Order: sequence, then structure tokens, then C-alpha cells
Amino acid sequence: MKWFQAIGRGVSILFLLGVCQAELRANEAEVIALFEKAGARIAKNEEGHAIKLFSGGKPPHSVAELQRIGELKHLEQIALNSPMAGNEEWGFLRELPALKVLTIWHCKTISSLAPFSGLPIESLTVGGSMGLRDLNRETPEEYRDVVLTLKDLPHLKSVNLYHSPLVPGDEHLLHLVTEFPHLEEVKVDVNAPSGMETTMTPAGLKALAKIPVKVLSLENIHSFTAEHMSAIAEVKSLEAVLIDCRKKPFDTVPLVKKLKELRPELEVVVADGGAKGPPRRAKVRP
Repeated sequence: MKWFQAIGRGVSILFLLGVCQAELRANEAEVIALFEKAGARIAKNEEGHAIKLFSGGKPPHSVAELQRIGELKHLEQIALNSPMAGNEEWGFLRELPALKVLTIWHCKTISSLAPFSGLPIESLTVGGSMGLRDLNRETPEEYRDVVLTLKDLPHLKSVNLYHSPLVPGDEHLLHLVTEFPHLEEVKVDVNAPSGMETTMTPAGLKALAKIPVKVLSLENIHSFTAEHMSAIAEVKSLEAVLIDCRKKPFDTVPLVKKLKELRPELEVVVADGGAKGPPRRAKVRP
């Protein structure tokens, strides 16, 4: 009798598991349909699970809709343009154990990078998110120091921060280097907020030697001198330096010349005012 009851319990558990899995698949299909109807692009694996989600943000998704992304448990990559979620409305990201790549553009509703801390991601892009500026107008120092709110990303290998947030000083670069010791690709905008000065020094740039960085992308380096480039040249792991000065063109020839004198093997790419896009590597070394 006990043996029969055990079998019965086992069958019941399997039945309940099957029901739960069916419900999960139904929920996932519903969420996929919701976002695809709104114009998002979703890639699926062979089992039909969503693994990539790209949303251009037109029409914008409501916060409630964004929360449903947390039901797509197999997501590995997310790219969201102009998401409407505020600082406390990104909890759905922590429901995605497979997430590796996160890209956020033009977010006007965050004042901090803390919502993107504590994730399993290997690559993070946050760019042109003007809420970081506009929501910190009364406390401009918080805007200047916003990169210090990004923490606890133990697997991070690539960080791309441009336009807003900014990395204007040595302390901000040191934070990235110390907090994320596995970084291989780093892109930063060293411009300072309006009314403040860029304070990144050659000594500060030498901190990059503490990480295995291969590609360094820099934007708004008008304040850089030959000494800054000499410091960059000391980062032995570097393979490429990309300089973006499309918005505010200036004469980069002396800077590039100095860098190439010290490290002739480095790939150096400059995108000036006439460039159609950001600087990209012409070749990728194995």
C-alpha cells in the first residue's frame, strides 16, 4: 500500500510540474507576443525560448509591460531604447539568471546606475541617458559622480558609458578599474558636466594597467595632453585605442602621433566631425 501511495504521489508531482511548465511556456509566449506586437525584435533558441530582446522604444512600453520581461527566463541579451522605468522599477532584471548583455539608451527616468548593479552580465552599455543629468540638476555633484553608483558586476568584461553617464575624473576611472577587475573593453566619455572641469590626469589613466583591457574607447578628450597619451601607452595589454570626437572635432594629430611613437603596434582609430559613425576597429586580432 505504501509503495502504491508513493507512486501516486510521484505521479501527482510530475503532473503538477507539467502543468507549471505549460503555464510558464504560455506566459512566455504571451510576453513574446506582447513585445513583438509593439515592434520589438525577439530572437529565440531551438526550443522557442526568447534569448534576445531589442526594443526601439516606439511606441514606448509602459512600466508594467517592462516588468513582464522578467518572465522571459532564458533571455541572454536585452537592448532597450528610451525605457520609462525609474530607479526602483528595474527589479525584473534580477529575475533573469542567463542575462549576459544589457544595453540601455536614452533613458530619461533614472538618476542613478544602481538599478544595473548586482547582475550576472558580462557586457553593459548605458548611453545618452539624460535622466542622469536632468534628475540631478539640484545636486550636480551626484551627476558628476553617478558612475560610482555602479557596483557588484563580478562577470563584467565590457563597459560602454557615453554622453551620459560621464567619467570626468581619476576617481571615476579608478572606480571602474577597482570594481570590475576583469574588464577587457572600456568606453568612457571624459567630458565633465556643465560648469565643472574634467580632472582626469595621466596618473589616473595609469590605473588601467591594473585590468586586462584590450580596447579603450575615449570621447571628449579635448583636455588630454601628450602626457595623457604616454600614460595610456604604458598599459601593456592594450591592442586598440578608439577616439571619438565627432561632436566636438579638434586636432588629434599630436595625440595620435605621441601614442604611435610609444606604441607603434597599437591600432589607433579616430572618428572626427566627418565620420558617419563611431570609431571601430579595422581588424580584430585573435
